[in-house]
Amino acid sequence: MSQYDYAGLYQFLLHTPEQGLRKMLVDQKAFTDSHYNLMMKVIRGCTEADFCAHAEKADFPKIKMGPAELKIKEKFWEALVSVSSTRGILGPAQKSAA
Repeated sequence: MSQYDYAGLYQFLLHTPEQGLRKMLVDQKAFTDSHYNLMMKVIRGCTEADFCAHAEKADFPKIKMGPAELKIKEKFWEALVSVSSTRGILGPAQKSAA
């Protein structure tokens, strides 16, 4: 069980217009254009279940990455969780009833 609601984050990122997401997330410090581009490749390249699994393991689906994305991939998930939490779009996972 994840400590974050990655499914909710995936749905938010998938269904929010890209221009709005870019304005909301990219600050050129902790979350750059390269982070944003890599995030969009991951969102487009996997299902909700795949996204949650990759987020928990901090790995990636099979996608092509450019040089800038390869440079940030080690810290990508940490940056995404941080900026998403700060902006209020990633919350703790909800406990499910057994």
